[in-house]
Formats: sequence, C-alpha cells, structure tokens
Amino acid sequence: MRCLLTNPTYTGQVFANRKRFGPCHKRRSALLPAHPAGGTCHKTDPADWIAVASVPAIVTQEQFDCVAGRLIYNRQMAQRNNRAHQYLLRGLVSCGRCGHGCQGRHSPPDYAYYRCQTKGQPRLLLSGERCSTRYIPARQLEDLVWGDLCEVVLHPEILSHAMERARGGQWLPQEWQARRHNLHRGRRSLSEQIERLTSAYLAGVIGLPEFERRRREAESRLLTLERQEQELTQEALCRGEIAQLAANAEAFCHRVCDGLAKADFDRKRRLLELLVDRVVVTDDQVEIHYAFPTGPDGEREAFCRLRADYLETLLALEPDGRVRGLLRRLGGAE
Repeated sequence: MRCLLTNPTYTGQVFANRKRFGPCHKRRSALLPAHPAGGTCHKTDPADWIAVASVPAIVTQEQFDCVAGRLIYNRQMAQRNNRAHQYLLRGLVSCGRCGHGCQGRHSPPDYAYYRCQTKGQPRLLLSGERCSTRYIPARQLEDLVWGDLCEVVLHPEILSHAMERARGGQWLPQEWQARRHNLHRGRRSLSEQIERLTSAYLAGVIGLPEFERRRREAESRLLTLERQEQELTQEALCRGEIAQLAANAEAFCHRVCDGLAKADFDRKRRLLELLVDRVVVTDDQVEIHYAFPTGPDGEREAFCRLRADYLETLLALEPDGRVRGLLRRLGGAE
C-alpha cells in the first residue's frame, strides 16, 4: 500500500532513476543475512529523477502532497514509536524459531511481552510459513539476562574458560609440557635410528634397497613429529594471546562491577547494549550471545559486535575490518 501512496506516476508523470540497487544498511534480524541477494533498493534524491513520459493523472499534486504529509504523521505516531513503556532488552531479542527480531508489546493491566516480528508482519516469512513461537514474558526474561550478565561480570574467570574452549585448549599446561617432551623424545629416537641405519649400511649389514626404504620411512615419521612440534609451539603462542585477551576482559569486569546490585534502568541498558550481542529465545530455552571488549582500553575502544553475517560487504571496505561511523549508527539496528 505504501508503494501506491508514494508513487508519483499517479500524478501524471513517470520518472526513472527513482531507486538504485546497493548494499544493505539495515537488517531485519541479527541472525539472518542482510538480504538474500546481498543488497537492496535505495531511494534517490528527487532532484536526480528523470522525467520520461506523461500519463493521465489519477490524483492531483495537492492530494499527493497531502497523502505524503499524512504518511509522515502516521510514522511519528505509530505504535512502534511508543515510549510509554520501558523494555530493557529492546532491539536485542531474537526469535530462535524463525531468526527474526522481537518487539516489545504491552497489554493491560500491566503485562509486558516480547513478540516475534512476524506476528505483526507475516510478509517477512515465505508463503505458507508460520512462526510457532509464543509471546515471551518481558520481565522474567529481563531478570534472567541481567542476572546472567552480573554473574559473568562478577566472575570474569568464566570469560577465560570460554576463550579456552573457543580455542580448543581443553588440556592443562602440565599436559602441554608432557606432550612437548614426548615429541622431542620421539624426534631424538628417530634421529638415532637413522644414524644406526647409516652405520649398518656402511658396515655392509644391510643392502642399499633396504637401507633406502627404511631411511625414507624414518625420515617421513621424523617430519611428521617436527610438524606436530611446530603446531604445539604455535598453540603455545596462541595460548599466550588468549591469556592477554582474558586479562583485558577481566580488568574491564573489575571496572564495571561496582554498583551492579543498585543499578538503575539507564545503567542496566547501557551495559546490556555494550556487552550483549543477542538474546535468542527458543520456547523455554534462552541463549545469550556476549561481546565483551578484550582490548586494553575496554569500554572506551569501539569494537565490532560479533553478529552472524553482520554487514560483511561493508566491513570488507576497510583493511582493519571496521566501518566506524556506519557501525556506530547501525550497531543497535535490526
């Protein structure tokens, strides 16, 4: 309907160059690709429109302008712009069933919910599809997420364990030392074996074909052990980097942990916007995606939220992987 009400063709003039195809600047959901085709249409400035033909007018220009003004008024007064009720997780909740975002809804006398976006906009789903998710009680979900955030901030060792699991470093430093010792001992044993083969060949104990075959096997095993030892050394370097990132995250937690128990709505909201990437609700299961700053400057350093397929085309435009101005404007948009 909006396309009909904003189409100037009904005033009697056909224009070209009204839209251009380009990369997406907004998302319907943080869990879905920005657009199936990788882009979307953007309206151009009316000064760039090209008049190409005249057709019989259906409405006058005055009527068209009046409708445009009414559309602006409707947008300002729309229910989605209602600020009468506060939602702590506004813009952060996603439906685990269909992947779309959830919006806050209030019902009298005082019932607050998060509702899947497709409940009010079924066009977001393919024909014949229907999201079966239920309304999510807002206050219970907010208390759960805030309590979990406080638990992580007050016990930053949780972050260290999560980084270790993400890296796959489940083994302890003592096990790492034992593994390195075994690899070193295996390399030394194979080197001694090659020396003994060479001595046996020079002494005429074994022939040339047998010597070459056994030497190739030993050298192949030796190269394998050397490669494993190099990988283990690289793993140790990565563990050192992870330890530094964990230390930065822990220092950040110590700076913000004071006053969490007495935090008001505004402070809770700021911390949630900074540290929570998404809250994915699937029936009675809640999955919280955190994005803790791991740099030395902590909350003072801008960092990209770790969202699935988050503006990949735009992020690739800069060598350091950031689109600073745009990301700051769109970081909370769905």
